[in-house]
Amino acid sequence: MKCPNCGTEVTTPKKEWDLSPKVHVNLYEHCGKTFREYVSK
Repeated sequence: MKCPNCGTEVTTPKKEWDLSPKVHVNLYEHCGKTFREYVSK
């Protein structure tokens, strides 16, 4: 996932969890900001 502020590729999520049986969420932190990636299973 790319950082929305600087465009650097962030590879390691700070936290991961399943939102539902079909959706997985990755929480990233970079440049002092946190952002999420929603992934369909």
